[in-house]
Amino acid sequence: MSKSLKIFIYTGLSFITIAALSLYLNYNPTEVSFFPQCPFHYATGLHCPGCGTQRAIHDILNGDILSGIQHNVLIVLAIAVLSYNLFILLRQHFHPHKTKNLLYHKATPMTLFFIIIFYWIGRNIPIEPFTFLAP
Repeated sequence: MSKSLKIFIYTGLSFITIAALSLYLNYNPTEVSFFPQCPFHYATGLHCPGCGTQRAIHDILNGDILSGIQHNVLIVLAIAVLSYNLFILLRQHFHPHKTKNLLYHKATPMTLFFIIIFYWIGRNIPIEPFTFLAP
C-alpha cells in the first residue's frame, strides 16, 4: 500500500473518529433518539457484549469514568486494546525497526473471543455478583 494511500486512510479514519467522539461528548445516548438501539436487546431482552457502550463512551468522555465502566465493563478492555494498537502504530512510524505487536500473537484472538463470550453470558445471569455486569 502506498504511503499517500495510508495517509488518506488514516486521515479519513481520524476525522470519522473525532466526529463520532464529538457526538458522544455532546449528546447523551439516553436522551436523544438518533443513536442506534441494540437490535439483539430489542429482539431478545438480553444484553449483548456491546450493550451500554454508547452510554459508557458518553460518560467517560464527560469525565464520569466509574459510571462509564458500570454501563459496560468491557469498555476498559476496548480502550486498552485501542490504546496499545495506537502506541504500536506510532512506534512503528517513528521507529521503523521491527516492533513486536502482541495483538498479532496466535493466542490473542481466541483469548479476546472467550473474554467476550464469558462476559456476554455473565451479564445475563440475574444473580449477584453477575448483575453488576448488566448495563
